[in-house]
Amino acid sequence: MIVELRGDVTSRQPGYCVLDVGGVGYGVEVPRETEQALPGVGQTVRLFTHLLVREDGWRLVGFATREERQCFVDALSVSGVGVKGALALLSHLGVRGLKAAVKEGRWQQLKEAPGVGPKIAQRAVLELSSKWKGPGEMIAPGIDPGALEEADEAMAALLSLGFSGQEAALALKDVPLDRPAGDRVRDALRRLDRRHGVGA
Repeated sequence: MIVELRGDVTSRQPGYCVLDVGGVGYGVEVPRETEQALPGVGQTVRLFTHLLVREDGWRLVGFATREERQCFVDALSVSGVGVKGALALLSHLGVRGLKAAVKEGRWQQLKEAPGVGPKIAQRAVLELSSKWKGPGEMIAPGIDPGALEEADEAMAALLSLGFSGQEAALALKDVPLDRPAGDRVRDALRRLDRRHGVGA
C-alpha cells in the first residue's frame, strides 16, 4: 500500500498532478484543497495517499493532510459513492464544510457537488453522521439522543436530513416499528423520493 509520497511536482492540472519520486513518476488525483496547496512545478511536496486497486486499473489519490485522506476514505465507504463522488464532495465543500454539513443534516449542500444526486446526498448524511458525531453531540439538532427510543431514532435521522416533522411522520406512518431504525429510515427515504419525484 502506498500511503505517503514525497517528491518533486513535474506537472499539475485541475484535479491531478505528477510527482517525481526517486526518478519514478506517480500520477496522483487530488481534491481542490490539496490542489490549491500544491507548490509550483519543480518544487517538493509531501502527500498522504490512498491507493485503490480495481479490475480496470489502479488509482492513486493524494491529500495535503491525514484528516483530508481519512475524510475521503469515510466518504468512499458510503454505499453508492465511488472515487469520483468522494472527490467531488471534498472538492465542493472541503473537509470542514463537508463534516459540518453532514453533522447538521444539510444534505442539500452535498447534492450540489458534481455527480452527487439527492439520494446519494441523503445516504451520505445518514451513514456519515454517526461516524463523525463527536462525544456529546446530538443525533439531530434539538434532539437529545439519550432520550430517544429505538422507534424514535428513525424520526430523528429524518429530521437531521432536513425533512419537516410532518414529512418524516407521513413517511414513517406505515413502516413497522419492530424493524431496525436503519431499515425504517431507508424505507422512509424511498417513500420521500417517490413523493418528490426523485429517480422517476
